[in-house]
Amino acid sequence: MTSASTKVGEIFSAAGAAFTKLGELTMQLHPVADSSPAGAKWTDAEISLLRASVQRFGEDLNRISALIKDRTV
Repeated sequence: MTSASTKVGEIFSAAGAAFTKLGELTMQLHPVADSSPAGAKWTDAEISLLRASVQRFGEDLNRISALIKDRTV
C-alpha cells in the first residue's frame, strides 16, 4: 500500500513535469529575432488553439504538443 506522502510526492512530481512542459510551450509564444516563419509572432487563431488544447487535454501535454508542433523557438 502506498503511503499518503508517497502519493503527494508523485502528484508534485507530475505537476512539476507538466509545468515544465507548459513553460516550454509558453516560450514558443515569444518570437525570435530572425525572419523565419517559425520565428513569426503567433496569430490570434494559434493562441486560441493553444488555449482550447489546454482546456480540452489538460494534463495530456503530448496531445497539446502534437497540435502545435509547427511552432518552434
